[in-house]
Amino acid sequence: MKHPHTAPPRRPFRLLTCLVLGLGCLTAGASADEPHVFSHESVMGTSLELRVWADGRDLARDAEARVLGEIDRLSAILSGYDPNSEFSRWRRATGRPMAVSPPLWDLLQAADAWRTRSAGAFDPRVEILSKLWTESAANGREPSADATRQALDVLASPAWRLDADARTAAPLSECPLSLNAIAKGYIVERACDAAMKLGGVRGLVLNVGGDLRAVGEAVGAIGVVDPLADSESSTPLTVIEVPDRAVASSGRSQRGFSINGRWHSHIFDPRTGQPVEAVAGATVVAPRSADADALATICNVLTPDESLGLVDATADAACLIVLADGRTVRSARWTRYEHPAFAQSAASPVGQEPKPAKAEKSTEAEKPAAAPWNADYELAVDFEINNPSDAGRRYRRPYVAVWVEDKEGRPVRNLILWLSQGGAGPFQWVPDLKRWYRADQLRKQTDKREMIFTMARATRAPGKYKVVWDGKNDLGKLAPQGDYTIFIEAVREHGTYQSIRKDVTLAATPFTEDLKGNVEIKSATIAYRRKPEPKK
Repeated sequence: MKHPHTAPPRRPFRLLTCLVLGLGCLTAGASADEPHVFSHESVMGTSLELRVWADGRDLARDAEARVLGEIDRLSAILSGYDPNSEFSRWRRATGRPMAVSPPLWDLLQAADAWRTRSAGAFDPRVEILSKLWTESAANGREPSADATRQALDVLASPAWRLDADARTAAPLSECPLSLNAIAKGYIVERACDAAMKLGGVRGLVLNVGGDLRAVGEAVGAIGVVDPLADSESSTPLTVIEVPDRAVASSGRSQRGFSINGRWHSHIFDPRTGQPVEAVAGATVVAPRSADADALATICNVLTPDESLGLVDATADAACLIVLADGRTVRSARWTRYEHPAFAQSAASPVGQEPKPAKAEKSTEAEKPAAAPWNADYELAVDFEINNPSDAGRRYRRPYVAVWVEDKEGRPVRNLILWLSQGGAGPFQWVPDLKRWYRADQLRKQTDKREMIFTMARATRAPGKYKVVWDGKNDLGKLAPQGDYTIFIEAVREHGTYQSIRKDVTLAATPFTEDLKGNVEIKSATIAYRRKPEPKK
């Protein structure tokens, strides 16, 4: 039966990129009305973006320090990767009641509550399945039915016992546990609270690997990434505005297991022991970050009807679910947050094509028409940012620009421009992106504000990024086949300027080529290819 909130499979959105990015997007200036922007890699195993509305740059930097300090403090308590964290030490005390800190107590209570509310779809004991599939994938096979059954038997044992009077928690089994599906959201919210205690900090948006929170006077739009087309340059599936709310996304696009050519989600149904298949990803809006975090995972596991029932029963929560076949499911309250232009597109049978632009009069002599871009092809650019510390520690992300020029050196498509706060403001170092800055002087159709966006997406590894060129120029028109140059530029505050360029011919022949890295960009690969099937 077709659900009333279910939209049919989508064709890709045809809205122009510059228009999408202009929908009230978060800006990156340093005036009283614009946020100060900070970006870091290797924060809780992923990337961090912070936007602060404050009375001055120094105060914004103080807010940044508060955020990072609170993340470090809570990670030392809740991390499952640090063997010396309180959570890890508690896990090793099987059978013994232990007094635990308020943050760990809060999360254990919240995990119990969500396990009950979701009828077992949320369960920290699912870590045993993750370990089983990781080991099996390393050997090129799926886990056997016997191995899965044994894991489910272990998972069935009670995980812990809480004593509210004594304020103690006792781990009850050897089953591996992970609080990752709820801890990151909890930490993000507490970090925001710490920064907002500073007088003169009026608002902020903190995004850590897809767990995002907007508080205070933070204004602007947030793009929701399509889990079936997840790259840094992809047009958002939709755009939302969420004053004083948390947003969390979870799905299969960034993490999972590739076994014999088939992609399996890293999200498991604790009741069956199998990776989820019916849902590609979910984004949840909720008042509390830990709740949004847990619900985003749950919405990948339950059926759409079950998920909508649970979300609608949670005060002021809303969700957008993308099914594996491309259909979208929106909860009743989702339209409160969705930008009207995207809500209208979602309500229509399919995404509408824009009206064709009127032909422009050319002042040049007529030239033979080049072969049109093959709509079945795309150019993917994968790159990894170098960690200057080489010790796995947190580091500031450099300014990075990736764009395409034609053989005459004219800019065709800006794919990404990443800025961060530094010196007199985030644009101080932009001229040091030398080639991009020159090209930007030629680019009259867009400005810097239009190329900055905050995105809600599933968690990814730190420093690793993908951008995809679909063949369209900055005006949304398909470019012809032919000769182009791909540029990757990076400049680090008080660091080095580095550039990678590659001349390519994009026609009928696919290719893949590794590019030489440098001090700022560790590695890069370009691939002209047929558009891959979504990970199903």
